[in-house]
Amino acid sequence: MPHDRVRRQLTVRATSTDVRLFDGAECVAEHPRTFDKRAQVENPAHLEALRAQKKHARQARGMDRLRHEAPSSATLLEGAEKRAYNLGSAVAGLCRLLDTWHAKSLESAIVEAISAERLHVAAVGQILEQRAQAAGQPRSIPIQLPDDDRVKGLSVQPHDLGGYDQELSS
Repeated sequence: MPHDRVRRQLTVRATSTDVRLFDGAECVAEHPRTFDKRAQVENPAHLEALRAQKKHARQARGMDRLRHEAPSSATLLEGAEKRAYNLGSAVAGLCRLLDTWHAKSLESAIVEAISAERLHVAAVGQILEQRAQAAGQPRSIPIQLPDDDRVKGLSVQPHDLGGYDQELSS
């Protein structure tokens, strides 16, 4: 069945040789009928349409997030698209940078990359790394946490590490 007809009331018409699905008067799917137990009959065109929609939806979610957190990302992505860069990879890369760096830092780095006409995610990442190094900050390392409610709600209180430095210098 086509993915765009899920959760809709369809009419099934079956013969001994085929099964057809109708949305009103429109035949939306036709498959050979099988009497094999647990047989799964799929139309490759329906699966490909579903894959394309999922890819587009995933990309749109990332773009919406970027547009909200780092508005200049839209300009960067437009430039990347004009240069025939893979837009999905660019969105995913910027989202990874957003997960690693503060939104304001990412926005500022994107603005700098745009002004230098370096419309690539790697350029934005390089700018962020150079700024951190110049400020004497440690390199930012993203941490992938498990999808577990016990971890999501966990709050870790940092403590003063000065005592460790004193012990090391003794």
